[in-house]
Amino acid sequence: MYVCGVTPYDSGHMGHAFTFVIFDVLVRFLEAGGKRVKYVQNITDVDDPLFERARRDGVDWRDLADRETKVHLRDMTVLGWRPPDKMPKVSEEIARILGAAAKLKSSRHAYHSDNLYFDASSYRGYGRLSHRTRRSMIRKLREEELLGAVGPSAKRDALDFPLWRRSRDGEPAWPSRFGNGRPGWHIECSAMAMRYLGPQIDIHGGGRDLIFSHHESERAQSESLTGKAPFARAWVHTGMVRYNGRKMSKSLGNLVKVSQALQRAPAAAVRLYLVSHRYRRDWDFQWSGLARAARFIERMRKLLADDARSKGPKKPAGRALMTEFNRALADDLDTPRAVRALRSAVRQKDAAAVLAMQAVLLGTASLT
Repeated sequence: MYVCGVTPYDSGHMGHAFTFVIFDVLVRFLEAGGKRVKYVQNITDVDDPLFERARRDGVDWRDLADRETKVHLRDMTVLGWRPPDKMPKVSEEIARILGAAAKLKSSRHAYHSDNLYFDASSYRGYGRLSHRTRRSMIRKLREEELLGAVGPSAKRDALDFPLWRRSRDGEPAWPSRFGNGRPGWHIECSAMAMRYLGPQIDIHGGGRDLIFSHHESERAQSESLTGKAPFARAWVHTGMVRYNGRKMSKSLGNLVKVSQALQRAPAAAVRLYLVSHRYRRDWDFQWSGLARAARFIERMRKLLADDARSKGPKKPAGRALMTEFNRALADDLDTPRAVRALRSAVRQKDAAAVLAMQAVLLGTASLT
């Protein structure tokens, strides 16, 4: 499983936490069922938003990336994740990325003008992952200010995208036969996923906002590189977390930090609140919802404490409760339904079932 990780310039908010907690539940559920999951989550420390924030704040991009990566790791550790097996940083994978870009050029899936571009027309089915028409894709690129120039000294078509690009002043640059520069965004993930997981993977995940253009482009260039399809057997995308009616964003100033939530509730309550929402749907963060999760976690904590003090024989987990819990997660990772099974186990004072469900839904997050 490969999950697109943070671009470390505004880490630590509940939108990020939702995505990575959901994938942590998926890993834990699969491994609880006897499967070994090799999990890779990258750190995109070479990308436009990071450089723009570093320029704005007058700091070195490496210092900003290092600081925000530490925030991400700290938050997810507190929220009880099972760390990924590999967390490669783009800045440490440049040679592999450049090699992938050069291979696309030699196989005529790319061409060099002012930058090295992937030729989207060379891949049949560009747009199918995101279910977008050509007009819709161009409109989306324009909205995100990613369209770029088209012409003799630029890219040939609006949908083509850079694999290797010239660096601007103040940005890092690496030498290459395409000129000193840095990777394009999409090729970074293709190269890292294939290095650590091979030419085809079972699950590729990330936020819903990555479907186009990032995952669409990653799919196209990866299958063009290897000649093998599908690149990913399942694409899993999490919804957006809103606050005050709008998607959480540092630019909008409406972030709720994980650290803020932890000031009001135990880590297990924060995590329970996150997994109480369907992974594919957008939802609104509300402090009242977090408070309800905290009250339930306290009831759960007392049940487990009483059971630990009990000197009688321990009862096995109720079969019906565990069957419902596992069926919920096997049904497209229906975590709200799994949470309802956990609540039923607490009501029935089934400590063994609560412990088993806690291990998957809440990981190692503290109850206090």
